[in-house]
This record gives sequence, structure tokens and C-alpha cells, in this order.
Amino acid sequence: MKRAPAWAAVAVVMAGLVGACTEVGTAPDGIVALAFDTLPYPSVVAGDTLRDSTGKASPLRAIAYNADGDRIAEPAIRFIALDTGVDISSQGHLIATTRTSGTVRVVATAASLQSLQKTVTVTRAPSAFGVSGSAADTLRYALPDAATNVSKTMAVKLTRDSAGTTVGVPGFLVSWRLTFRGQTIAPGDTTLASLWDDARKVSVVDTTSTDGGAGRALRVRANALPASADSFVVYASARYRGAPVAGSPVKFVIHFRPKTAR
Repeated sequence: MKRAPAWAAVAVVMAGLVGACTEVGTAPDGIVALAFDTLPYPSVVAGDTLRDSTGKASPLRAIAYNADGDRIAEPAIRFIALDTGVDISSQGHLIATTRTSGTVRVVATAASLQSLQKTVTVTRAPSAFGVSGSAADTLRYALPDAATNVSKTMAVKLTRDSAGTTVGVPGFLVSWRLTFRGQTIAPGDTTLASLWDDARKVSVVDTTSTDGGAGRALRVRANALPASADSFVVYASARYRGAPVAGSPVKFVIHFRPKTAR
């Protein structure tokens, strides 16, 4: 008797046999586990094909493993939509045929296995991208450095026009870039400052919410800042089919200075 490898437990639902002792094949191309962990993009535009962040039509992909835990080359994997309104070709291309909004659940299948579900948002093509609120602010930081040295959220909104009304566009990636004195700060470099998500984690990519909004906050390292007042400049950008959405990128200026002692 062989058990599915430990690494498979997270990646696959084994057709009702999760946690049970089960016979599995030992052939190098015998699929015993599926990993369907990522999507080319969080959303697909109604009437269009699922694309990656560069705008290129990109198929769904999953990874198959054999009993030894080795990745199988060119496995026979099929993708199935659990909701209506989309078609998936034999090559894995997902097309939003009749659905114009909402979400669609998708799974990968091979042999008697079915992966965990991934959810794709069906959205509309955006027409504008801009700042939601203020594009400038002043961060008064404390010394010595503290976790409270964080700016207000820099908010953006992705929208489209619908029957004379501006509505938000969900499911699009927004990329953020932090600069200081004209130089880009690498995403992994937190020595001077970094961009934070809502969970207070370093992050330079966000996904627009149901109202089309996205945001990031600036966390500064007070002990490393220059003594004189200065500013950081942050850029946010959104693209569709590889081209910038009108108004992208947008610019935020965050001035900083130490809190005045009382």
C-alpha cells in the first residue's frame, strides 16, 4: 500500500480519497496529484479570452506529479468550469462567452483526480484610471522608528462608462512603484521605505476590488531617513491588453518630516 506524498495533500482533492490509504500507479507518467495553484490573471473581460499581465492570451495551467513526487511532462489535463457563461478549449484557453460579470469556478482534472477550485472574475474592459482622493500627503514620523510610521492609504480607482454612469472595474492588477530622489526602490529593499498592503505586508501588486478600487500605504524607516524634510514619489499603473489604461500611471507625492516635539 502506498500513500499520496505529503506535498500532495495541499494541492489536490483525490476524488473522495483524501486521507485514505489508496493504491496508486508507479509508472513515471502515472498521475497521482494535481497542483492548480495559479491563474494567468485574476479576471477575464466579457467576450474576451483570459490573458496574462502583458495582454497575451494565456491558457490555464496545472502541474501533475507521479508517485515519486516528480513533475510529469505534458500531462493530459482537462479544465472544467463549474459555472455557466464561459467556455474552456482543449488547450486550456478560457473565454467569457455569455457571462458579463460575477465569478466562475474552475478545476483541473486528470484520470480520477480533481484539483482544488480556482475562481476567475468576469469583468468589463476599463476606460479610465485615476487617483481616488488626494494625490499628496505629509507623513509625520516618530523617532526612534516605530511600526506606526505609515502613511494614509494611497487609493486609485479603475472605471468604465456604462449608460452615462461611471462604474468600477474589478479584477484588474494594479502595479505600484516607489521612488526616492528619482531612483526606484526595489520591492525587496525595505531599508528606507516600502509599500504595504492592508495586512501590513510588503506588496507592490494589488487587484481592484468590486468597486474598482485598489491601494497601498507607505511605510518609512525613520532611523534611515535624511534629517531634512523630503518626499517619496509613488506611481500606480493599470494595463489592459498590454497597453496602459487612460490616465495610467498616476502619481502620489508623500512628503515626510519628523513629528515636532511638544
